[in-house]
Amino acid sequence: MRKWLICSVLALLLAAVPALAGPSVLTNGADLWHTVTGYSYSSFAENPLPAGFFCEGSKPFTGVVPMTGEPIATYPAGALGNIDTIVRRLDDAKLDANGEASTRIQLLALSLASAHPVDTGCGLYDVKTSLDGEQPITEMKLKRTNPEGGTFVAPLAIKAKMVFTPASGKGASHTFYQTVHLGPGSASVWAYVREKRLERVQVDTDGDGRPDTYLPMPSNFKAGLAAITRPGGEPEPIQCFKIRQSCHCACASTNPWEPNSFCVHLHCTQVTLRCSDPDPLTPPTGVPYITQCQ
Repeated sequence: MRKWLICSVLALLLAAVPALAGPSVLTNGADLWHTVTGYSYSSFAENPLPAGFFCEGSKPFTGVVPMTGEPIATYPAGALGNIDTIVRRLDDAKLDANGEASTRIQLLALSLASAHPVDTGCGLYDVKTSLDGEQPITEMKLKRTNPEGGTFVAPLAIKAKMVFTPASGKGASHTFYQTVHLGPGSASVWAYVREKRLERVQVDTDGDGRPDTYLPMPSNFKAGLAAITRPGGEPEPIQCFKIRQSCHCACASTNPWEPNSFCVHLHCTQVTLRCSDPDPLTPPTGVPYITQCQ
């Protein structure tokens, strides 16, 4: 496991080599994310599906749907590997004298599925989540904390559709539409990169399995990758990185497990941190799902 982790991190670093001196303009582009299984979920405790949604006489559904990522359909096929979430930065971001900047962001693609069939009281259902039409725009605020990168704050708004399909393959599917507001993620880091893409890639933005939209051109910015220097400028050993998770909570908390600030929806994606970075918080033992907002 340790050998696999080190090899995966080195491969990622070689694919996105930081520049020696970071420019003042962070070019617009797309941030590619992989959802971490075992953390992400949607809960209906606060907003139940109505009685009769699944079958005649069914009770309101207040359960939890544990989510995992499904690779986004692309052309060429498999061009993005296991990427399941794409956020587009719409503007170039110019860093000011304090190393701060902002840009507008918008979900471009989302492909999530239930980690296992969900018991609805009318049988077991598989669930798929994708985007529903034009997406809301929010603001990402960035800060350069060392010559090679920094941190960011990026709340997200998502218009989503969840399709419930009988796991047996028999019976009709049911679709639920909702808008979810996710607060800033924990462990939100970025680094300068020299990103190259040999061919343009189309991605499926509406969950129908057919690629329909081209990704924007490569950027000099990579979200989810810690810079290879420490804040004081001292180089970080290239082999000393670790893969962890960054979590967005629907209650707009930067700490999804903070007491009395609970999550109705939680989306956690994979990030690569330096060994010297503190680990993001993980769920308390015995509390796999926290489902009430303040």
